[in-house]
Amino acid sequence: MPDVGKRLLGDILGSVKMLAEHPDIGRMVPEFGQPFLREWIRPPFRIVYRRDPDHVRIIRVWRSERLLPMPDENSD
Repeated sequence: MPDVGKRLLGDILGSVKMLAEHPDIGRMVPEFGQPFLREWIRPPFRIVYRRDPDHVRIIRVWRSERLLPMPDENSD
């Protein structure tokens, strides 16, 4: 069973490398509707990233069935 964690980590790191090479592979994050915030679903994970002109920034990686919390429109 310890190899499962290593395999999942390897899958995530491989996905991140793929995003660096092909940053438009993911879709726009539906909860935010911003073209620079994208996600790539790699079950069982969801990789949310920011696509900048020269690089990709990983924002968050977590279980794909979880939704992003929506920003509070009333907060500053």
